[in-house]
Amino acid sequence: MPPTFRSRFALTLAIAVLMGATTLLWVTPGMTALALWLLALAQLAVMRGAWPVMCLLAAGTLGLLTPGILSYLLPEAWVATSTWQLLAEQVLPGATIETLRAPLLTTVALQLNALALMLHLRARLGAPLLMGAAALLTSLQAMESALHPELTPLLHYATAWPALLIHMALLTAHVIYVYPYWCSKRYLSTALWLALGLVGLSLLLWQRLHLEAERTLYKQAETRVQSVTTQLNREITDHLDAMRRFARTWELQSEPPSYRQWAHQARGYQRDFNYLINIAFITPDSGIRQVYPATPANLSLLGLRLFDVQPAGRSALEPALRGVREGSTEIIELLQGERGMIYYLPVMNAQQAHIGATAMAISFPLLAKSLFEQLPDTEGLMQWHADGQVLAQHGDASRPGPWTYHHRVKLGDRTLTLSDQPRRDHLLSQLPRLPTISLVLGLTFAYLVYLVIYSFKRLGYQHRAMLQSNTSLQQEIRTRSQLQREIEWLASHDELTGIPNRRHFLDHVSAHRSKRPLSLALFDIDHFKRVNDQLGHLVGDDYLARMALMGEALMEQHGGIFARYGGEEFVALLPGLDMEAARKLADTLRLQVIDAGLPHADGEPITLSAGVVSVTDPQPFDMTRMMQTADKALYRAKREGRNQVATGSIGD
Repeated sequence: MPPTFRSRFALTLAIAVLMGATTLLWVTPGMTALALWLLALAQLAVMRGAWPVMCLLAAGTLGLLTPGILSYLLPEAWVATSTWQLLAEQVLPGATIETLRAPLLTTVALQLNALALMLHLRARLGAPLLMGAAALLTSLQAMESALHPELTPLLHYATAWPALLIHMALLTAHVIYVYPYWCSKRYLSTALWLALGLVGLSLLLWQRLHLEAERTLYKQAETRVQSVTTQLNREITDHLDAMRRFARTWELQSEPPSYRQWAHQARGYQRDFNYLINIAFITPDSGIRQVYPATPANLSLLGLRLFDVQPAGRSALEPALRGVREGSTEIIELLQGERGMIYYLPVMNAQQAHIGATAMAISFPLLAKSLFEQLPDTEGLMQWHADGQVLAQHGDASRPGPWTYHHRVKLGDRTLTLSDQPRRDHLLSQLPRLPTISLVLGLTFAYLVYLVIYSFKRLGYQHRAMLQSNTSLQQEIRTRSQLQREIEWLASHDELTGIPNRRHFLDHVSAHRSKRPLSLALFDIDHFKRVNDQLGHLVGDDYLARMALMGEALMEQHGGIFARYGGEEFVALLPGLDMEAARKLADTLRLQVIDAGLPHADGEPITLSAGVVSVTDPQPFDMTRMMQTADKALYRAKREGRNQVATGSIGD
């Protein structure tokens, strides 16, 4: 994809994201929609090069989401859930915590996105990891239902599908825009994938921790209704046992109890079970003979026949009056004006004759009050109901949580249901912060690992580049040194023969000008022009080179220097040799040239003429005079027939 087309596509996608975020903000306003809208504007600012505007928008997004992430992280002891709820209501009347904060995974993903923008999408500052982690978090939200296969979550960790799609499109626009830049970082891949692996492990750890935390909280919240159920069952068992003991009390006397006896005996039971609003003695004809306590409502019942005034309880009363069995009514409207239940127990005298029944009326409101009075109102709504009718309830029903617990209670012949729905605020206050803290710490650790690996990779790459550059530089230095040596050699040597040239010879002369004796020999190849004319310049060049090698080897053996002076002329400087020694050395070279077998076109060997001059007196050195004298001697050797060595004196 060409860069221009890629940039245009990313810009088009960012504009589409902005339009989608604007629509979402208009239809379902909330923290998620507002954050997406700001991030879309920030992305457009990046593409237009307005970096200060982008930083301002990204910082605004971070600031907007910071209270939300703090509410997920800070322990309850530091900032209570009620405080966050109060803050939400102050910002927006009637709002809840969820109104002013995005879901957890959405909050973290949006913050990572904003932070990547604030880092100018730079790879060395971790922007690729932040974008990759945001993408993983967004993808994880799409699978939220699979994270809770058996439990309705207390917290909604994911946002709605429209917001998820908009956020994923925004991340895609980011990646498309910076893809060419990130691809140029060859050391990015290792650091990014290792760090993303740590992000994945952090998400798996968070998933396990938060599922376990919610399961644990679910069980802990259920203990409230379990405790009340246990207490109610124990209470029912206790008062039934008390009723039976009370009914057996009258087996010790022959006559029905008097009011004094009845009140004396019933007082202790009613004190222990204050929800027994009436303990009455019923005669065999269902008449109410004794009541306790002697309240106006109870006293007004004396003399009434229950078969007439309360026919709903006849099926339970009749067996008890006949001494067949004890029984209980349905949940009915009591004669005292309250809903409740009546237990009937047979009463026998000392002769084991059935003299009536004991009726104990239980008030459900009073029983519920005795059970619920220890429960805080703010924890949730507790209800006691049967057949769809609420008999009693206790607590605050506002902002209910997602969990409702139901427990069965056996009361006489009836089965009642005790239900509890904890409030969301109470559950949130009990929810551990450890899973969220582990998620944030895992992401932070992955970010630090990315920075370390990226830095090491980058330093390694730079080190290798520096070593390569250093190697190249050293090679360049060696090449230049070699070239310099070659240049220096060429400056002081003859290119054809490889021996020192005139310049080098003159420098050598300057170094030995004070040495005595000091001799100088000037050589010239005889008839060399014929060689070039008849055999060619290549042969002539070969003869010069071979003659030069012979002369250099011979002169160096005696501590001298042999140089090409020009054309077919050569010169030798011989420090420490007097005239005779120098002449013999020059003649030796002449003979070596003849023996070398370098022929002319006619087969005759090449010959050499030489002029030798020597200085022995400590007189001032005059190189010009020595050369002139040697040249005269050479000329004389040429004139006298060539192929010989002539000497000359500077004084001549």
